[in-house]
Amino acid sequence: MKSPNAASRFTVLPALSALCGLLALPAAPAAAGWVLINEHADYFAYADPATIARAGDLVRMSDLIALKLPKLSPYGVKHHSSVGHSEFDCENPRMRTLAFALHAGRMGEGDVVEAVPPSAAWMPVFSGTLLEMLRRFACS
Repeated sequence: MKSPNAASRFTVLPALSALCGLLALPAAPAAAGWVLINEHADYFAYADPATIARAGDLVRMSDLIALKLPKLSPYGVKHHSSVGHSEFDCENPRMRTLAFALHAGRMGEGDVVEAVPPSAAWMPVFSGTLLEMLRRFACS
């Protein structure tokens, strides 16, 4: 029996990484104690203070974006909400994604319709953005 070629093995890794990241989320969205961080014309943004874990200048926290109307992802997948788990640097304005999933249902419920693998790379957090609001909440 032929073994899979290297290219086919590597196409499975991002999906497995994303699944592992989702399993690392600290609590089911429906059970979380979401606190409203921002209301935008298109969405409500929430954070779960029970998921805040600090290690020196770094802090991890879960967030949820509840869309007022369903949207399509860049890949064309319809979703009503997203749940993420991020790590923020409280000394430098940067963050990285530990887990992120789009959900078919509202408030992080329903099937996961798309997931993003964790990122080891840090990205900047710019002033006046939702990420800045989430970082400020997590680091306070």
